[in-house]
Amino acid sequence: MAKTEPKSNTRRDFLKITAAIAGVAGLAAGYGLRDVAGHPPWSPEMTTTVTQTTTEPLKCSASLKAIADAKGFLIGSAADATTLVGSQVYANTLAREFNYVTTAYEMNWRRVHPSVNDWNFLFADDIVNFAIDHQMKLRGNSLIWYYTEMPTYLTSAVPTDEFRQMYEDHIKTLVGHYRGKVHAWNVVNEAVDNDGQLRDTLFLEKLGDQYIGDAFRLAHEADPSAILLYTDYGAEALGRKSDGVYKLVKGLVADGVPINGVGLQMHVGMDPTGYPKPEDIAKNIRRLVALRLSVEITEMDVQIRHLLGSLQERQETQRKIYHDIIAACLKEKGFTNITFWGFTDADSWIDQFFGPDDPLLFDENFQPKPAYWGVMEALLGQ
Repeated sequence: MAKTEPKSNTRRDFLKITAAIAGVAGLAAGYGLRDVAGHPPWSPEMTTTVTQTTTEPLKCSASLKAIADAKGFLIGSAADATTLVGSQVYANTLAREFNYVTTAYEMNWRRVHPSVNDWNFLFADDIVNFAIDHQMKLRGNSLIWYYTEMPTYLTSAVPTDEFRQMYEDHIKTLVGHYRGKVHAWNVVNEAVDNDGQLRDTLFLEKLGDQYIGDAFRLAHEADPSAILLYTDYGAEALGRKSDGVYKLVKGLVADGVPINGVGLQMHVGMDPTGYPKPEDIAKNIRRLVALRLSVEITEMDVQIRHLLGSLQERQETQRKIYHDIIAACLKEKGFTNITFWGFTDADSWIDQFFGPDDPLLFDENFQPKPAYWGVMEALLGQ
């Protein structure tokens, strides 16, 4: 038989090859709109892979999830329950690309526990059930957070003993309700201010600084198998805030508090004057791991509106930032997983809080951006 010139494979070609061999590990059933009973039905159809969305020459594997699964690594995204139930392409992309999912706001106090004796697990359950049905690990976010997710009954003037009882009941009930289903909890979020001191919050005012350790103890009692994390923003590299976080968690470890790890949020670009240096992030990870704590990226996104140049140039800079930070973290012993705060520019908190931007891995049409390939290359060690 005469030889033919080998053609350059495209990612579309790779889809056909991969699907023919094994269907790509982790491809999941679709997730659609609610039925008349209010339950999200499952579609038996296989999701497409990212290789269908571009005709660039083949460089990488079929999905972030496929690579992470092969390496025994968790890569995840925060998910919004309403979008998850209402958008097939959103659900399919989430299931295809990630093996780890975080509740964005559905388990925050005001959403899940809107009044003293009223619990609303419906929206959180949508994400929990999706994770179970797609064999994804689940992170619950978050048990104690000072910001806008606190209900009015908690922020009103109540006696300290009553406040403490509500605080304890909330943690024990929420963690206990999902016992055995949640892989990890963001137990306390953003308790350190930008100067490295404990943030002046209602929890600190009412309960003193022991509220942090108590939250971990209560969560551990409710589900001893769950991984328990302290999470914060702006503490990724070296500086006053990361020093404050280090001091906090070092004290918790010394006091025998059942804390398992630290989550670095990694919202890159919130400070328009510069980005955290990968080598400084690595040094910070090392000192946290020396405390026998694991370290994770829990909310990564990379803003580009402050960058100079054309859209193509800004996206290339974004790709490099994603790649270099993740590549540096992956080299560190004790660094365990990566979660992005969403995955499509169609649904990012950045637009609401800071103005129009494109901070995530997929564009508004769920097409992979250069940032996506930067992350994939970092996972592959390239």
